[in-house]
Amino acid sequence: MNYLWLIFIAMAGLFYYNTIGWLIESWINNPYYSHGFLVPFVSGYILFSTRKELAGVELKQYNAGIALFIGGIFLHGVGVLWTARFISGLSLIAVISGMILFLFGWNFLRKIIFPILFLLLMIPLPFVDIVAPSAQTISVVFSSNLANLVDIPVQREGLELHLQTGSFEVGVPCSGLRSIVSLIMIAALYAFILEGGMMMKLIIVISSIPLALAGNILRITSVLAVASKYGQEVALNYFHDFSSILFFVVSLSGLIFVGRCFGRLKFKKIF
Repeated sequence: MNYLWLIFIAMAGLFYYNTIGWLIESWINNPYYSHGFLVPFVSGYILFSTRKELAGVELKQYNAGIALFIGGIFLHGVGVLWTARFISGLSLIAVISGMILFLFGWNFLRKIIFPILFLLLMIPLPFVDIVAPSAQTISVVFSSNLANLVDIPVQREGLELHLQTGSFEVGVPCSGLRSIVSLIMIAALYAFILEGGMMMKLIIVISSIPLALAGNILRITSVLAVASKYGQEVALNYFHDFSSILFFVVSLSGLIFVGRCFGRLKFKKIF
């Protein structure tokens, strides 16, 4: 069994050397995935915390794991052929799952399925060009409407918001995508450690998207409010960066509240 494990690791290292390098480079340079370094450590800690439970699982080789492993390698080849590195990243999860399934069996894999799937959150997906326009539009429209609702005169032209004291363009960095990606990761971990049914966990994870968008809308509106009263320079130079942290905490509080709506919060003992 041990030598098989070493063979699988050597094969995975051979095939995924460049992919792992790309992941690390993306975590350093891609602002949407700067949390990527944390994901393997979080998954590793969860695995470590379940070591006693895993010790009691009967180990049994499952031949379907070979098919999953080969399928992952094939998917990796597709990613290389199409120069779509995110496909290679996704295939790495399939390869890891195939190794575990073959060597230790289905019951073992089922026990650790969350930390395995959690690794998906470290893989940069080409979502920015697809999601950014919608996120920008939602943020601009709702922010301008909310500002006007609270007597802050704002005129909207496309992705630009105009005040008497200045104009603001809601670019991709201000679309809320970074908050969405970060809050999804936190929501997945929160849902895992929270005791409850699968539907509750799914609702918590899904709710992270509108909560992150709502926090971003409030952030933009608050920047407009500061600009309206104190000027554009104060809003951008002194309040803008602080507002990102402030309203992410607001979104995070909303996420905790969603979990609380299902009853008293009870957490798994993983610490």
